[in-house]
Amino acid sequence: MQPRRAVLALALVGACAQGGPSSRTLHYIDKTLVSSTPVDHRAYGAYIQARVALEAEPPDLARALQQIDLALRYDRDDPHLWTTRGEIELRLGDVDAARRSSARALAFGPEYPPALQLAAQLQLPGGRQVAEARR
Repeated sequence: MQPRRAVLALALVGACAQGGPSSRTLHYIDKTLVSSTPVDHRAYGAYIQARVALEAEPPDLARALQQIDLALRYDRDDPHLWTTRGEIELRLGDVDAARRSSARALAFGPEYPPALQLAAQLQLPGGRQVAEARR
């Protein structure tokens, strides 16, 4: 009986195995179905809190920066988070910090359009030319 159960268990595992990406990694960008690694839920939650603080009237820039820093603790190599951090720093008037964050965003996503736009706005070396070339 034991060998038969083992064969049955292997058959069930094989039947459940998926070919291709998991449904948890699939999403649409425009009308194209793509697969990407899901973001850490803690980073996403903190990012949403940062966006809420930025959209408040008046914007709560200190809270936005605090929340984006929390998001970056969980996902250090996301160009979108670094771009958002740079935008917050720029709104706070800290141009040097915004340039550092923009450079990090470009290091992680050299072709990421929002990072290129921020670099152009900050006039980082190569940022303006790259952003204008992509228009």
